[in-house]
Amino acid sequence: MLGLGKFAKLPLRRKAIFLYLFILLVIGGVLRFFNLNWDQGHFFHPDERNIALAVTRIEFFSNLNPEFFAYGSFPIYIYRAIADILVFLTGSSLWISQWPYINFIGRNVSAFFSVLTILFVFVLVKKIFSEKMALLSAFFITFCPFLIQLAHFSITESLLVFQLLIILIFCLRIISKKTKTTDFLFLGIVLGLALSTKTAALSFLIIPFLSIIFKRPKLKELILLAFSTVLVFLIFSPFIILDYQSFLESMRYEGGVVSGILKVPYTYQFEKTHIYLFQIKNFFWQMGPVAGMGILGFLSLLALAIKKKDKKLILFLSFPFCYFLYVGAWHTKFIRYMAPLLPFLAICASWLLLKIKEKYKILGYFLIGFFLAITIIWGLAFSFIYAKEQTRITASKWIYGNILKGSIILQEHWDDGLPVDFEDHHPSEYILSQLTIYDTDSEEKIKALSSSLERGDYLVISSRRLYGTLINLPEIYPLTSRYYKLLFAEKLGFRLEQEFTSYPKIFGWEIRDDKSEETFQVYDHPKVMIFKNNERFLKEKIANLIKE
Repeated sequence: MLGLGKFAKLPLRRKAIFLYLFILLVIGGVLRFFNLNWDQGHFFHPDERNIALAVTRIEFFSNLNPEFFAYGSFPIYIYRAIADILVFLTGSSLWISQWPYINFIGRNVSAFFSVLTILFVFVLVKKIFSEKMALLSAFFITFCPFLIQLAHFSITESLLVFQLLIILIFCLRIISKKTKTTDFLFLGIVLGLALSTKTAALSFLIIPFLSIIFKRPKLKELILLAFSTVLVFLIFSPFIILDYQSFLESMRYEGGVVSGILKVPYTYQFEKTHIYLFQIKNFFWQMGPVAGMGILGFLSLLALAIKKKDKKLILFLSFPFCYFLYVGAWHTKFIRYMAPLLPFLAICASWLLLKIKEKYKILGYFLIGFFLAITIIWGLAFSFIYAKEQTRITASKWIYGNILKGSIILQEHWDDGLPVDFEDHHPSEYILSQLTIYDTDSEEKIKALSSSLERGDYLVISSRRLYGTLINLPEIYPLTSRYYKLLFAEKLGFRLEQEFTSYPKIFGWEIRDDKSEETFQVYDHPKVMIFKNNERFLKEKIANLIKE
């Protein structure tokens, strides 16, 4: 630790660097910890629900099986351990039994590791490049919209990105002349924890693999690395072995989903997307325009690394190169899959900007200033959504205040039904009917849909999850696609009564992110539409309109 006495003796430049980094960490902390209860305990993220349920199953040490393998056991154990401590301190069992409380713990953990990511991006870049570049990279990470969003979810990506950086730092130490035997031990521990966090961490192994090739360590160091990795993995993921059949079934399911072999409703959005290009487009939603500089910087650095045969650069670039080639080719392209690449894009953007400044000083300063400003604006604009009430909650309040009790409200399956419950209101005040929109188009489906539309008083669409995809798939859903087009054109007797949005916004400038991958929007700031059945069409007329 740097004491106040030592800090006072540092040169002015060193003090400025420490102060700058401290300010970034404070700002990053504010952006990441701000309003972690943004959903007021309604847990709109399905992965948060699954993780919270898994946490409730754990009881140290009588039952350690989370019975959930889409994520690893390590974060689940962390959440449960913190929950048990809070039960002890507060005397309330809500921390281990109620999902909103568990999610709040998980979100704080995500935010904590997301802030640490800022610090360790600085450490990593300083180790490979320069202090100036390290500060610039840390700046881009501080205001990165997607990392801010991930910090507000009780999922594992923030922890995983942090672990990736630590693995890379230890591997750089291993290929340096200052390597110690303990580096292999600590690397093994972090690798084991990463593999216990999510099976996606298997992709991280390319980094230690290359470091071993470059360094050619002693046999005892390799044994120590392998032993510590396996031991830590087994300690924190024992049921991958003890309940191997369930784990295997889960991996088969997840593998089928990401490959596109197994068709599930929530991946229909990827039917007409192009590999690699779709992810590149979404980098701009995740980071803002600086993503473009990151891509150019990565390609330039890759060419330089190959030309100079620079081991540090090759080690640094190996993961993003291999990861993007592999994961970018998947059928399923959830935006969170690209989270591990964001620090690398920020670093590569910083490198390119500083290289431009070296050759063209005025242009370089202009570009650095521009990308710093636009990154601040994009980051703050995105954070604005957490300063507002979540749109599903606002829509629910409107429903309770404006729709008569006993009214028939139509909802879409595979999405969060509205209204949500409050202390003084409950959805049971209404007759709720679900539209099975994802069912295969058929005469029976249209008959049932038309009948529901005839009876319904209101239709609530709580996000673009269904219509955003199906309206663009007339080859698969010709009738459903037409239904949505007629509905939005107000030709089915329903009129748009209310629309609730919460786009990223700053200084009156609104960023409409409807074209982003849907999970970037539908959890924390979806567009909610409420239609009223004004004209009361008969079901026969509705069916004929849809089938025309």
